[in-house]
Amino acid sequence: MKKICFLFSIFILSIFASFALPHVTQDVPDFSGQYVYYKDKSFERESYIGIVYYDESTYGLRYYAPASGNGSKFKPEKNIHILFTIDPDMENLELTGERILTSITPEDTDLVNYIHDFFYEMTKRRQNAGEVSEKKSEYQNYEQFGGNVRIYFDPLVPVFNVERIDTVDKKTVLQIVTAGQLVSSEDQSFAKFTGFAEKFKDTKHKFKKDKKSRPLEVSYKANENSNPLKAQLDSSWNSAAENFYTLNNVAVFTVNEVSSPLENQFDVLKRRLLLGTELVHPNWTSQKIEEKENGTLFTQVSYHAESDSYTCDFKFLREIDSKTAGLYTLTVFAGAYTGNKKYFDAIVKSFN
Repeated sequence: MKKICFLFSIFILSIFASFALPHVTQDVPDFSGQYVYYKDKSFERESYIGIVYYDESTYGLRYYAPASGNGSKFKPEKNIHILFTIDPDMENLELTGERILTSITPEDTDLVNYIHDFFYEMTKRRQNAGEVSEKKSEYQNYEQFGGNVRIYFDPLVPVFNVERIDTVDKKTVLQIVTAGQLVSSEDQSFAKFTGFAEKFKDTKHKFKKDKKSRPLEVSYKANENSNPLKAQLDSSWNSAAENFYTLNNVAVFTVNEVSSPLENQFDVLKRRLLLGTELVHPNWTSQKIEEKENGTLFTQVSYHAESDSYTCDFKFLREIDSKTAGLYTLTVFAGAYTGNKKYFDAIVKSFN
């Protein structure tokens, strides 16, 4: 099978220089390459706007709209990507340079202006919010979205910490759809995001449980002093490497311990576990974060652009001590999970 991609490496815990928007203090810092995309419903056509953070003075913003309509109502695809530099020492957002990375026409002038306005306005809304150490919402004036709006903030969302914006009559006008982490200068995850299909069906990945399979307990200890991390699989799973198991061509399971000197490492880890990497885009509109008695369970559906496939992703983070956590991951192709939900859910419930 083509390897199911789950980036778990020291990259999760690497300590890069991290900053924030001008005059914004973030509880969960942005790291270079983190990005977020929103669906902007103020447009008549399907539209997405994204921002990627490179360093304290460099950001990229991109507007994307797929081709739509037929005949006289046809609208061509729009893809406008701009690299901005700013002065991080100024109280308000001040641009010091910009470079348009995609081809544009004179008709795109309004969209270029919209990207500028979005950068300015969202930065101001985040500055107005002050501290965002946990989820919260507040009313602010935002003329582009009709005046007084309710903005929902979440520290796990990169850059602006904005999850969504609703009008006073509770209509959502801006909604996060995905977020990710670029892993190299060649990573095109931000530049190539084109939205999600409204419906998807995976007929390529099938799985039928072997009724003769025997229970298999996985137990892992990073050192003699730690309690073992346990999970219940069965004999259908193959050990491909230490703490790494595969199920035919449809699923991958891993278990490990992670540690970091970061003071707020668990919030940092939580964000990183939610971010897509290398052309894998998790759909944030359907994700779940559940606080369990013994840890936090993250459930997502992710689109893999290179293989044009979807996976159901389960990540369980269990705090061991102030600087160490146990991490379980289960990634299953959507077709296999849909037909065997009870089987895979039982594995997730066994994480302990």
